[in-house]
Amino acid sequence: MNFALINPRVWAELAVAALLAGLCWYGYNVIYDRGAASVQAKWDVEKADIQTKSAKVASDALATTKTLAATIDSQRSDFNAHITTLNATVASAIAGLRSRPARDSAGGVPRDPTTGAAIGATGANLLRQDSEFLIREAGRADKLRLQLTQCQAAYNTARDALK
Repeated sequence: MNFALINPRVWAELAVAALLAGLCWYGYNVIYDRGAASVQAKWDVEKADIQTKSAKVASDALATTKTLAATIDSQRSDFNAHITTLNATVASAIAGLRSRPARDSAGGVPRDPTTGAAIGATGANLLRQDSEFLIREAGRADKLRLQLTQCQAAYNTARDALK
C-alpha cells in the first residue's frame, strides 16, 4: 500500500486523533493515580488513628489489670489474715474444752451426781464432743462468711474498675 497517495488532510486528522487519544490516556492515568494516592492517604490516616486508639485501649486495660491484681492481692492477704486469726480462735476454744466432761462410752447423757439433772442441757454444761462440734461448725460458718465477703469485695472492685 502506498501511503503517499493518502490525502494530507487525512494524515492531519489521524495525527490530531492520535494526539487527543494520547492526551486522554495521559489525563486518565494522572487523575487515576491522584485519586488512588488520595484514597491511600485517607486509608493510612484512618489506619494510624485506629492503631493509636488500640494502643491506648490496650495500655488502659493493662493499667486496670495491674490495679485490680494489686487490689485483689491486698484483699486476699487481709482474708488470709482473718482466716489465720479465726483458726487460732477455734483452736484455742477447742483447747479450752479439755476441762469439760466427755460423753460416756455408751453415748448417753451423763447426770450430775448432786442434782440428778442431765449435764449438757445448756451451753455452759455441754459435753466436750458436743462443744467441739459446735465450735468447729461455727468456725466453718465464719470461714464461709469471710469467703463470701472476699468474693463480694473482689466483684465490687472489678465492677467499679470496669465502669
